[in-house]
Amino acid sequence: MVVREVIEVSRPLAEAFAYVADFETAAEWDPGIVESRRTSEGPVGVGTTYDVVAEFRGRHQLFRYRVTEYVDGERLVLDGEGARASSLDTIVFEPTAAGTRISYEAEFHLKGVYRLAEPFLGGTFRALGAKALAGLKKTLAAR
Repeated sequence: MVVREVIEVSRPLAEAFAYVADFETAAEWDPGIVESRRTSEGPVGVGTTYDVVAEFRGRHQLFRYRVTEYVDGERLVLDGEGARASSLDTIVFEPTAAGTRISYEAEFHLKGVYRLAEPFLGGTFRALGAKALAGLKKTLAAR
């Protein structure tokens, strides 16, 4: 299932990109993320890894995320693997007259027997995506 959201923020592109690209900040703006911790050294870029604990229906799920594409100021792609699901997050940044447009696409795939529930969870995942991007917009506005 795919979730797509677009927001516009009143922050300069470079600032918005730097904040989101350091995915350790995800717990600050995404209410579905309990914790996000960087697990690799060096500057953020292709190969940077994070352990992300997501909460879904009251249960904590660990995902191991890896940056698979990094185009400074333009595009960030993260591949996440968990025991019950995988996620491919693509985030695109574009300058606007008032700041930055952020397009977020998350492709989720449930694993094993959980795949049977996938057709019924589209609305739940779309709501989670909308809350995450609303949180990002609010957090960037307050910075």
